[in-house]
Amino acid sequence: MPKQDYPALLQPGMHSVSLDELHALAVAPFPQSQRRQDLHQLLTTWVGALKGIGVGGTLWLDGSFLTEKLGPGDIDCVLWNPHWVHGFGNPTPTVLQQVSYLLDKATAQNLYCLDLYIEAPKPHEVFHREAYWRGVLGFGHDRITAKGFAEVRL
Repeated sequence: MPKQDYPALLQPGMHSVSLDELHALAVAPFPQSQRRQDLHQLLTTWVGALKGIGVGGTLWLDGSFLTEKLGPGDIDCVLWNPHWVHGFGNPTPTVLQQVSYLLDKATAQNLYCLDLYIEAPKPHEVFHREAYWRGVLGFGHDRITAKGFAEVRL
């Protein structure tokens, strides 16, 4: 039996937002939901940790966090093409270990409540990988109802 779909917060398609805009969209309208505040804070902490050690990329965010569900369990996200930002090109073993830790699926879930997927497709795979994730993120569990998802650049 498929999961219940809640009304989406975004119109169908991809919407580029900042973390502050994400807060205004998915947290501020739900003042009674401490869970939403906590999830946003965990996401902000995780993004800050990645940026602080020089990792850039693009996040596609979705899941019940981007619906009207009052108590979402986590935030679904796909990190596209994680890379070293200019000036961080020669990481130490300690930094490499931190990156590995932050990008570990189990760690992301357990510490940051992120259902994290990493995508770094080769040029000839980009179209198909993006199409796959647009299909997953862009539709409800019924696989018919189109909905939107957010994009945040690191």
